[in-house]
Amino acid sequence: MNGFEVADIEKLEVFYDKSKEAITEFASIRQKFEDINKELLKNWQGLGSAAYKNESDHILENVGGIKDVLDTINEEIVKDIIETYKKVDKQLAENNRKAGEPEEEKNNE
Repeated sequence: MNGFEVADIEKLEVFYDKSKEAITEFASIRQKFEDINKELLKNWQGLGSAAYKNESDHILENVGGIKDVLDTINEEIVKDIIETYKKVDKQLAENNRKAGEPEEEKNNE
């Protein structure tokens, strides 16, 4: 009995969807962090506030960078892999369908 070998791209599709959710979640976290910092720095009197502001600004830059990284991975790699796989899968399905037809039908096409 000949078995079909399959490639499962479900994990790639799940990664694509979940990373979109992560980007939204990071945006929410960033906004909350910005709100807290704004209130904190507004009331901070004394040493350390400038150093804290510099550090928190650096953290915010990195959180923004996560969005860029995930967008790049998704749009330039994962999306292309999924689309290419689906195209090849469709072509293979058509070839398999034709392979199951009697010789006469194949010759008439």
